[in-house]
Amino acid sequence: MSKRAVTTLPILLLTCLSTVATAQQQPSWERIDDLRLNRSRAVWKSPESLLDDLRSQNAAVRLKALQLVGIDANNEDLMADAVPAEVELRYASLEGGHPQQAILLVEASSYAYASVAVPRANAWERIAVFECWCKYEGTTLLDDFVRVEYTDHFIPDLVLRASGGGTGVYEQTEARFALKGGELRTVMSFISRRRVCQSNPCLYEHRWFISGQLVEAKANLDSSELNLDWNFADAHGFKSITCTAYNWDATSFKYIRSGAAHPCK
Repeated sequence: MSKRAVTTLPILLLTCLSTVATAQQQPSWERIDDLRLNRSRAVWKSPESLLDDLRSQNAAVRLKALQLVGIDANNEDLMADAVPAEVELRYASLEGGHPQQAILLVEASSYAYASVAVPRANAWERIAVFECWCKYEGTTLLDDFVRVEYTDHFIPDLVLRASGGGTGVYEQTEARFALKGGELRTVMSFISRRRVCQSNPCLYEHRWFISGQLVEAKANLDSSELNLDWNFADAHGFKSITCTAYNWDATSFKYIRSGAAHPCK
């Protein structure tokens, strides 16, 4: 082996180790269609104190609070500004009993974040944070971003919606999670709204989950024919509507499809 090769080897080794260390330090974001999720954890003094810090007049205090919420550190514009447009704190019994868990919502620069924390001995622990780059939404982002839906199997669904799209295309993802053993598990996900209108007719798709049924409505319509209301109960204008049954499976801790799609009654 040449002297040059011997000299280069330690340098390459140090470079590789540095790359691995950097990758290990970076939080891991996973994607469920248009929704992003980070399961890395952090300790909070309390949800109320974190909410106060997000509203602080001190930029450094706000920045630290955003980091504890779990906002993506690579979002340079958001982290540099550090001024949330809206913050909201909710409590819910995500395991169907006591104690309650905290859901802290943050809206800033067309982004919506929902950070979920569980109580510990003398503090709170963030167990997950969800992100939506909801630039295609015209309303207040937090209104349709997250909700808790109570179920027949007594374990509530934490329902998240995130949207995306491009030229002539809009879609929205609905993902459902349930809490088990201090971990939020994905129990179901699907594209709840989709519109492709690059030429006439436009394709409209609408799906919603209700009473153990995934309802799917589709239509090809001229863009001038339908002022579409995405209300769950409204399938006006859709001629093809099918239902697919799903059952809650306690063993796998998720919804399992239990039949073929059929015309809804």
